[in-house]
Amino acid sequence: MKIVVLTTGHRPDDDRVYFKEVASLLTRYPRVDLIAPADAGQTYAIDAGTVLHPLARRRGVWGRVRTMLAAAAEAIRLKPDVCHFHDLDFIVLAPWVHWRCGAKMVYDAHEVYPESMLISPNIPAWLRPLAAWIVDKAEKTCARACSLIVTADTPNTESFARTGVPAITLFNYPRLSLFVPDPLRVEALRRDFTGRRVLIYQGTMSRDRGLFHMLDGIRRLKEDVPDVLLLLVGLNDARLRAEADDVIRRDGLGDHVRILSWVPHADMANHMALAEIGLVPWQPSEKNKKNIPIKVFEYMACGIPLLVADLPSTTPYVAESGAGVTYDSTDADAFAAEVRRMLADRAGREAMARAGRDAVARRWNWGEMEKRLLAAYAKWETP
Repeated sequence: MKIVVLTTGHRPDDDRVYFKEVASLLTRYPRVDLIAPADAGQTYAIDAGTVLHPLARRRGVWGRVRTMLAAAAEAIRLKPDVCHFHDLDFIVLAPWVHWRCGAKMVYDAHEVYPESMLISPNIPAWLRPLAAWIVDKAEKTCARACSLIVTADTPNTESFARTGVPAITLFNYPRLSLFVPDPLRVEALRRDFTGRRVLIYQGTMSRDRGLFHMLDGIRRLKEDVPDVLLLLVGLNDARLRAEADDVIRRDGLGDHVRILSWVPHADMANHMALAEIGLVPWQPSEKNKKNIPIKVFEYMACGIPLLVADLPSTTPYVAESGAGVTYDSTDADAFAAEVRRMLADRAGREAMARAGRDAVARRWNWGEMEKRLLAAYAKWETP
């Protein structure tokens, strides 16, 4: 069975696209063709069996359209049996690709995209409800050309019920082998953080995910916890970075915040191992109440106690595992108070770390998700 995995918005070595799903498919099938944006001259951690078909990175709306069309043309040229694609915007081309080459289309919906429109800073507030309605109608209509829908959480899976297309949930649990820190590498990194009490947030950042809430919390901590350091990994949006830099200068946080725009996936666990607390301060939007942050499980896998927003998408995992603390993520004073308490309680942090590692080892890891993915694909194999 010939398989194409396609993304117009993610790196070739994206965690879910490559390290989880492509890697899982390669345990059963000898080859996967991967269509993804790639920088010229850049090398990616891609194993044998994956054939990369790079797309040129283009900026702006029309650049994005050209990337989508180039991806569709390449998928049609390859004539796959299955085309597994990962981006909302590409779904409008899914019926065309299916018609042209007959491939079974698999739509991997990472988020509840209509609800993302309701909080998008790029859309005027008065226009957001209409944008959400349009996205919902387009997504669900075009999804009917697919043979399978894959989502990362149960509410999103349920939202596709009206399409009549089979849907499965592949929770974004970590592949445990990727979250084993290298002691020598951690020790080398730690030299740059000597004497600091490190809090880490890694992953996509935005106002909605608590970037400025964290900075406000650090402002309240810096006097009585002078060695506190907020390590932000993944702040690569230029406009957001400029806003954050302005706040850091205004509030005198330069010695208490360190920003890394990107860290290689293979080195992420080593950076997480520097931290005493892993942060998930997502704000209570409808989207965030449904989407499950992958970083919750990645922190657990690395043995980092959690400080997590009290949301329906996160609280059950923290409560069941005992791996951390939840709090009101709209309250910077509550953030600061919980950080103070956790940093003062080493035994408590160690107990949370053990509980988190045990929980992901027993239940919340990619192993079971891999079985679900392969079982779905096995139904299409020729006897």
